[in-house]
Amino acid sequence: MSTTNARNMRWNRMDQWLVISAILLLQDFLFLSQILAETTTSVHIVYMGDKIYDNPDTTKKVHHKILSSLLGSKEAAKNSILYSYKHGFSGFAARLTKSQAEEVAKFPGVVSVIPNRIHKLHTTRSWDFLGIHHSSSNTVSNGINLGEGTIIGVIDTGIWPESVSFNDEAMGKIPSRWKGVCEVGEQFSSKNCNKKIIGARWFLKGISHHAKKLILGNESSEYLSARDAIGHGTHTASTAAGYFVENANYRGLASGIARGGAPLAHLAIYKACWDISVGGCSGADILKAFDKAIHDGVDILTVSLGLNIPLFSYVDQRDAIAIGSFHATAKGITVICSAGNSGPNSLTVSNTAPWIITVAATTIDRAFPAAIILGNNLTLWGESLDAGKHSNGFVGLTYSERVALDPDDDTAKDCQSGSLNATMAAGKIVLCFSLSEEQDIISASLAVREAGGVGIIFAQSHEDGLNQCGSFPCVKVDYEVGTQIVSYIRRARFPTASLSFPKTVIGKWTSPRVASFSSRGPSTMSPSVLKPDIAAPGVDILAAFTPKGTTKNNAFQFLSGTSMSCPHVAGIAALIKSKNATWSPAAIRSAMVTTASQIGNDGSFVSEEGSTLKEADPFDIGGGHVNPIKAMDPGLIYDIITEDYIQFLCSLGYSSSSIRKVTKTTRSCEKQKYQGLNLNLPSISVPNLKKAAKVTRTVTNVGNITAVYRAIVKEPYGIEVRVEPQILSFNSDTTILSFSVMLHSTQKVHNGNYRFGSLTWTDGKHSVRTPLAVRTIKFES
Repeated sequence: MSTTNARNMRWNRMDQWLVISAILLLQDFLFLSQILAETTTSVHIVYMGDKIYDNPDTTKKVHHKILSSLLGSKEAAKNSILYSYKHGFSGFAARLTKSQAEEVAKFPGVVSVIPNRIHKLHTTRSWDFLGIHHSSSNTVSNGINLGEGTIIGVIDTGIWPESVSFNDEAMGKIPSRWKGVCEVGEQFSSKNCNKKIIGARWFLKGISHHAKKLILGNESSEYLSARDAIGHGTHTASTAAGYFVENANYRGLASGIARGGAPLAHLAIYKACWDISVGGCSGADILKAFDKAIHDGVDILTVSLGLNIPLFSYVDQRDAIAIGSFHATAKGITVICSAGNSGPNSLTVSNTAPWIITVAATTIDRAFPAAIILGNNLTLWGESLDAGKHSNGFVGLTYSERVALDPDDDTAKDCQSGSLNATMAAGKIVLCFSLSEEQDIISASLAVREAGGVGIIFAQSHEDGLNQCGSFPCVKVDYEVGTQIVSYIRRARFPTASLSFPKTVIGKWTSPRVASFSSRGPSTMSPSVLKPDIAAPGVDILAAFTPKGTTKNNAFQFLSGTSMSCPHVAGIAALIKSKNATWSPAAIRSAMVTTASQIGNDGSFVSEEGSTLKEADPFDIGGGHVNPIKAMDPGLIYDIITEDYIQFLCSLGYSSSSIRKVTKTTRSCEKQKYQGLNLNLPSISVPNLKKAAKVTRTVTNVGNITAVYRAIVKEPYGIEVRVEPQILSFNSDTTILSFSVMLHSTQKVHNGNYRFGSLTWTDGKHSVRTPLAVRTIKFES
């Protein structure tokens, strides 16, 4: 045997030994991982559907009995359980191992057991823009509807109670039906509640276990109470129901009277979202907030948060908002949710359950233009919220590529941290071009400031909403203006520029337009349910905010997002509820959807913001832009009861047994043609029209006792629409009537695109508009 062969054999034996060792180590690792998984607990939600017992204490005892049986003792059950859901529905959140979760799922009465999930926040002039002109607090005494007597619940990040938006000087008595409490905690006492903030609760157990612990002390400004450390909840609460505040502004911009949509509505605060390292809001905490809100007696719930795509089914408890809102709606509570901020792509809308009012975001007619005066006396325009220190004169202007620390590094183009040469950038205004979604004007301004720059011009593709750069001058421009500035820099020997202070300009911009970030339909979960339902202002909304290290208690901030449009609709819902106390959540939704506007302030159709400026369709704005004045007198409404929602769930293919577990209904699923299309929504969406379909709807007259309505149809392209009957006659004996809508495809080529139209019932005074969305598919002739 040669030396080489012997060496090869030794290496072969060593290789075999290494492989065997690796396999053994892997087996040990997998075994240890399995043991660790079996011994490590995490929060699980044990959902048991609608409650069986009216007494909450009895329901709680059932939960403890189940856990005691599972874990072997009452003490272990007590240590494991986080929440008992016992008011609006039944279930509990507990710390369980994987095997324990699998075991408890087999217990009688348990619908499902799912791991705790994290939901994300969907983050003055607007009310005038919507047509609600409350010029001052003097309107309180003149009989105008301001939402008096209604209670708006806010599931969010808490509240800053000292804000002047929440004073209660003109508030009426707290409704006798109110059962809530004002929970004390860190820097929050019972004195922080009043006749405006009538209740405050906070829910931490789900998120704190998920994050292991709150980051407190110098590393976090969070409070172990209902006090708002982020500002999001304060902003949404004041938008929905803030009281009149004179001379509200952000550093002099947008000065005017700030108020919510329902200034005399009461507020109930449910803090379920936290400023911690993991971020967001846990499903266990959200469900407990819904449970308590149902118990406390709120009329309206505004929920500006949600899950990302892909969504979960409506009987899947991983979507805490869908489940919690179902039980709230069944108890007569109107739930309004944000559509999400994943636009302008289609199929991105969240909170798509048919019992939720889902809100898209639009612009208003206010802007904050800032002039950029170049050294050649050319004036260009951008936008800014910065009112910081300006030089008030011309200074050097440069393009970020020219002051790159490394000329071969592209990160200097959008001014990423550490990419700029401090010697070359010092004392200059720096022009940066956005290259990715990761870099924004805030991050770029920090990089320019670090390099000694004195201002930034940030060029980017259209994106709605402005950011504050603090005391550092920053102006946002589009690529066209940015390119003009680059051209000037390249031509000029010593390029200079001067940045002006922004101004507040009202009524000069076409609006509303659909915000670029607003999530679009159709719904991925149930395309037969048109989502979003409605659109409302959500761009650069000024409202109360956490003062952030100042002693002032009247801080206001601009925020943008469907989080901001959601409380606008909540405020309007409170106004409708105040006027029509017996109306159901579906009736309130119908009033807003059927009276919404599709026309902007320039007389043209509402369009999308951004590069296309295409006409907005129902997947952008649902029924249209909310019109609160018309919504108070809709003429006809489309009403829905809980049983209708149950049959809708049946149409999605869920079994009668699984639906009964969630709703505790004894009804079985009915098998009807077009069942999924016949939920009595104020919209019609037919996602798969083969040749023809028949859709039925029922309307209730809430206008003049004697009224005759005639149908006006705007047919979707390639779709023949016939309404029977074409006339609806109402009187004192006939207040509810049904009609059918027959849809027939006339297209020879089917490309799978949706076409849009509308059906409007009118009596000469009211126009009750139902949007139509129809998609044809191939069929056999």
